[in-house]
Amino acid sequence: MPTLAIIGAQWGDEGKGKITDYLAEDADLVVRFQGGNNAGHTIKTGGEVFKLHLLPSGILHNGRLSVIGNGVVVNFADLVEEMEQLTSAGYCMDGLRISDRAHLVMNYHKRQDAAEEAYRGAKTVGTTKKGIGPAYQDKVARNGFRVGDIFEEELFMERTRYNLRLKKDLFKIMPDAGTCECTDETFRKKMEDWRSRFGKYVCDTSVLINDAIDGGKNILFEGAQGVMLDTDHGTYPYVTSSNTVAGGICAGAGVAPNKIEKVLGCLKAYTTRVGDGPFVTELHGENGKYLMEKGGEYGTTTGRGRRCGWLDLVAAEHSARLCGFTSLAIMKLDVLGGYRKINVCTGYKIDGHIVDRFPASIAKLQRAEPVYEEMDGWDDLGSAEKMAKKGFDALPENMRSYIRFIEDRLRIPADIISIGPGRSETIDRRKDWWS
Repeated sequence: MPTLAIIGAQWGDEGKGKITDYLAEDADLVVRFQGGNNAGHTIKTGGEVFKLHLLPSGILHNGRLSVIGNGVVVNFADLVEEMEQLTSAGYCMDGLRISDRAHLVMNYHKRQDAAEEAYRGAKTVGTTKKGIGPAYQDKVARNGFRVGDIFEEELFMERTRYNLRLKKDLFKIMPDAGTCECTDETFRKKMEDWRSRFGKYVCDTSVLINDAIDGGKNILFEGAQGVMLDTDHGTYPYVTSSNTVAGGICAGAGVAPNKIEKVLGCLKAYTTRVGDGPFVTELHGENGKYLMEKGGEYGTTTGRGRRCGWLDLVAAEHSARLCGFTSLAIMKLDVLGGYRKINVCTGYKIDGHIVDRFPASIAKLQRAEPVYEEMDGWDDLGSAEKMAKKGFDALPENMRSYIRFIEDRLRIPADIISIGPGRSETIDRRKDWWS
C-alpha cells in the first residue's frame, strides 16, 4: 500500500510544491484534498517556473493522474486560466480528474469574501479574497453547489434561485459587496459552459483513488497551506477554512485512515506567515526585511511580502503530533547561509512561565515571548546543485548540526534536505519512498 502525504508543518509556503513535484516522478496519482486557489505552489523545473493554485503539482508530469478531491473548493474560471497556461507550455491535461463532490466557488463568494474583510474593520483575518471561506460557509450551511450538480439542470437551477435570493439579501447589510446582479439565465449559461469544458474530467474520485490503492499504485496526497492554518488546530480565527492536517485527507479525498502509510512534513528552515495573526518568532524592521528579501518571500497567490522569523519548534512539534510525521523535508536551508548566529525557538515565555506546548489562546500567543537556543551559522553554499550531488556529508558542519538539532527535538528523521528551488538542488536521504 504505497501511499505518501505531503503536509506543510508551519503556516504554509514551506515548499510543498517543490517536494510534491520531486516525488511525483514515481507517483501514479497525485491528489489535492483541501483548500482552493487561495493556495499557491511555485515549482521550478529546468528553466521554467510554474505557479499552481488549483491543479495538483503532479500535472507537470505527463502521464500521471492528477486528482482534485472532494474536499477542494473549485473556481472553474480560474481553473481554465491555469490549464491554458500549462497547455500552452506543452503540458497535457488528459490526466486531470475532478471529484463530483467538490464544491464550487462562485463569483458572489469572492465579493462576499472581500466585503466580509471590510466589514471586520481593523480585525481582518487577512484572507486572499478568493472566495474560499464563503464557499466553505455555503458547503457547511448546505447551500453550496457541487461539481456534479452541473449535470443536473433542474436541481442546479432550483438551487440557483434560492442562492440568488439569499445572497441579494445578505449583500444589503454589507455595503462593500455592492449588489448581486446575477440572474437565472447567466447561471444556466455558466452551467452549460462548465459541463462542456469539464465534463470529461469529472468522476467519483474516491472510487478512483481507492481502486488505485488496492491495485498497488503509488499515491501522493498533496496538502495546501499548513497545519498552523488548520481551522480547528491552527491560530484561530487567523486560519484557512479547511482542515490542513493529515487527518483531512480522509474526509477530503474519501479514503480510510488505515490507507495513509507515510506522512512527510515540510518544514522551512525558518518561519514565515502571510496575513494577520500571532507570530511569536517574527523578526521586525530591517532584520525581517533582510530575511524576506534573501528568501524571496512573496506570496505565490497574493504577491504580498511574507512576515519572516526564526524557526519555531514549538509550532513544529504541535504539527508533528497532529499529523504523525514519519519524515521531514527541511526546506530553504540555503537562505540562512551567511548568518553568523541562528536562533531556534524551543519554548514560549507567557505571563512569566516557560511553556513548550502550543496554546490555543490567541491572547496568550500575542503575549508570548520566544525562548531561543543560539546556534552557529554557516557561509553561503555556492553551487547548491554540485553540493546536492555530493550528499549530506558535504554540507557545512554547522548546517548539519542545525539539521540534527531539529531531528532530535522533533524525533523525526530529516529525509529530504532542500538547498535550492530546483529539483537538482535536493538531497534525498531515503530514496525508497514507495517501498
